[in-house]
Amino acid sequence: MITIFTLLLVVWIVGAIAASFLCLPLLPAIGAAVVGVPFGAWLAVTLYGLWRRAQGQIPFDAAAQERDAARLGGEGRHVTMDDGRIVEYLVYGSKRADAKVVVHIHGAGMSAGAYCQMYASLCEELNVKGIAPSMPGYGYSDIRPGRLIVDFPLDVDAILKAEGVGKFMVEGLSLGTAHAMAVAWHFGPDRCVAMGLNAPYVGEQICREYDLKNDADMLPKTDARAWYQAWNFFVADLMWSAPLLSPPGRHMPSLAGGKKVAAERPWVFKMFEEDGARVVVRGTQGQAWDQFSYEMNTLWGFDPREIVTRNVAVWWARDDVPAPPEHGEWLANYFSAKEGIKTDVRDEDAGFSHFTYCPSLGPGYQSGERTLTKTMYDLCAQEGR
Repeated sequence: MITIFTLLLVVWIVGAIAASFLCLPLLPAIGAAVVGVPFGAWLAVTLYGLWRRAQGQIPFDAAAQERDAARLGGEGRHVTMDDGRIVEYLVYGSKRADAKVVVHIHGAGMSAGAYCQMYASLCEELNVKGIAPSMPGYGYSDIRPGRLIVDFPLDVDAILKAEGVGKFMVEGLSLGTAHAMAVAWHFGPDRCVAMGLNAPYVGEQICREYDLKNDADMLPKTDARAWYQAWNFFVADLMWSAPLLSPPGRHMPSLAGGKKVAAERPWVFKMFEEDGARVVVRGTQGQAWDQFSYEMNTLWGFDPREIVTRNVAVWWARDDVPAPPEHGEWLANYFSAKEGIKTDVRDEDAGFSHFTYCPSLGPGYQSGERTLTKTMYDLCAQEGR
């Protein structure tokens, strides 16, 4: 549908411009081409977006989720929140009663399935139980319009209760680092015993305060629930449903460091591309609500400087582009200088940019490489936890 609509839109734009100059005097034709045609295109895109938004998500299919999780080496489970939302999560790794627990939080354009695929084997080897939830609107999870990152720990809390988990470690990648920090902040050091951040960034508040590079201005500051923000749904369809354009994972080699990743670690992009189908398994609407939301991306609702988790690993790359290196450096310096916190910091410049600390030896993490989960495990072991 998005392909047909886009072709018709292009034909209409070209036809409208041509008709303006053929049927109108020069000055009115210029006015129609400069003002009228863009307005008509915006209106058409907005109406398309409103129609897509009204369709809602594809209904949740528990059996399909369980089959999909088994394919990735885990178990598909879900919880129903008090507001009726379904939150999916995958469980993988060790099934022993004495296993440590780690909550893995995916980044933008990913789902819980990616972490399951990357960590299932290693977690079993380490005697660690992995739990990966999908953010609202990602994978099999319901959407949650208007959410802030500070709301996400409530989803994790419901999952931990369902799994009977007390103490745990939390690890995030990219956008998942903001969610991991929210989890550590929410649960405190007595339950969240370690926090790992892979390619982290900080929110608008700290960027303004410390004059750090900030991409918040790239997103409209209007409420994503406003009717005129419906273009989000058009863009989401282009990103995730249009031939030659979707999924975004297929274009990752064009990103900073992408050529080196594609040449030396091709499984990384293959994993992202395969997980792309899982991200929008219930439709693209979840990405429209969440990924393009200014509120969710920048108004975190908590201050990471209040985190007092005693074991913190901050891994950032000096050549990162999506997550500005100065963000990772600020976090590493802040936690390293904070009394009572033991840190592990990596700041490589290996040419892999945002993907520096993705699996380096194959599709899944292996014991032969240094991983965040093992690093957190070792930090906790030094305390006898």
